[in-house]
Amino acid sequence: MMWDYGFGGWWMWLPGLLFGALVIGGIVVLIVLLVRSASGHGGTGAASGYGAPGGVQPDRAKQILEERLARGEITPDEFRALMATLDEGRRGGRTG
Repeated sequence: MMWDYGFGGWWMWLPGLLFGALVIGGIVVLIVLLVRSASGHGGTGAASGYGAPGGVQPDRAKQILEERLARGEITPDEFRALMATLDEGRRGGRTG
């Protein structure tokens, strides 16, 4: 008699569901990796904003001052004075 036809394979949907989830998850991971590599995130080096060895982020204020000096916006004397002010502020030399 065939009154329980189809009941024997009720558990077969589970592997299919898991396989589908793995495929979709893999596609999502690939898309995220492609977007990160295209935008310059997720790596080490100048593109990701980490130029120093070991993944240490460079000092942005010093970098800006160096760029302004290179463009001729400030003189070397002004650069040294501003760097001294930055160092003083980092050591807690400012009060108030």
